[in-house]
Amino acid sequence: ANIGNTKLQWETTARFTVGAQGSFFQNRLFLAANYFNSNTYNLLSLGTLSYVSGLSTNWINDGRIHNQGIDVSAEAKLIATKDWTWSLGASMGHYKNTIKRLPKGVSEMTTDLYGATIINRVGSAAGLFYGYKTNGVYATTDEALNEGKYILGANGVTKTYFEGGDMRFVDTDGNNEINDDDRVVIGDPNPDIYGNIFTTLTWKRLKLDVNFNYVSGNDVFNYMRSQLEGGSRFMNQTTTMTQRWQVEGQETSVPRISFQDEMGNSRFSDRWIEDGSYIRLKSLTLSYDLPLNFQFLQGLQFWVQANNLFTLTHYLGSDPEFTATSSVIGQGIDIGSLGQGRSFVAGIKISL
Repeated sequence: ANIGNTKLQWETTARFTVGAQGSFFQNRLFLAANYFNSNTYNLLSLGTLSYVSGLSTNWINDGRIHNQGIDVSAEAKLIATKDWTWSLGASMGHYKNTIKRLPKGVSEMTTDLYGATIINRVGSAAGLFYGYKTNGVYATTDEALNEGKYILGANGVTKTYFEGGDMRFVDTDGNNEINDDDRVVIGDPNPDIYGNIFTTLTWKRLKLDVNFNYVSGNDVFNYMRSQLEGGSRFMNQTTTMTQRWQVEGQETSVPRISFQDEMGNSRFSDRWIEDGSYIRLKSLTLSYDLPLNFQFLQGLQFWVQANNLFTLTHYLGSDPEFTATSSVIGQGIDIGSLGQGRSFVAGIKISL
């Protein structure tokens, strides 16, 4: 159901990387830093075809994106005696991507995915969330009618005004009509920083390894919450819906329920965008080395490990550490994948 493109080729990336690392104070402190700067050309994109072809799009090579980032790490041996050693370290990374060119020279492109609108705009980061800003829920119908905001019917004439219990959408262009022109960037799935915090404590042959990972500053579209708190269809909803607007004067952040949602209260907006920052105890490992000196057996290590012991986050979804897709478009969309549960593992390592 498409048309071939015999000139289609791989994307091309030109990348420059530089790094430095060093040990100090008789190897008690280790520091490392890396920087990268890259440009990717000939982006694989869906280009628009003329309507006479009978097809709307086909795959082409066009567009350019610029990426740059830095990561730093440090590790220090705080204790180093005959029986005790303790090291503590951390890493931090940051990257920034910028779209330099889009297919056929257009300035911006939007993609609809799982009810979200993703915008890619020249000069901005890739994969930004593009939707409506909200400012609470109308407590009374008089309050809503005084503002005079409305949506226009398909005939281009009929105006339906917002009432008590409806979402108060921000009218960015000031014409009182809430439509696509009022959409703005409401979230960025790219994190500000990410990294790990790790420590190792040993006493004689007993060793404890602890590893945390963290992400900060990334926005997430909680698709599952948009389905389970939309209040517009015959499907199970969460207990949050017990807080919905029901009577005049009620102050709440959850709008009224209405089958098929004629006012679009559940539309893609910052109501469904959440802070995806978290810190997680990713792994905790306790091991014991038993030295042996046989011809075919040099040692045994007994170990137990616990994974995903706890997570600190304000995110309301099942797991802030998720990957819905590896594509640039679609980052930060939580489609309800099963969260990572706790696991406990034990084993023996044999050194021959």
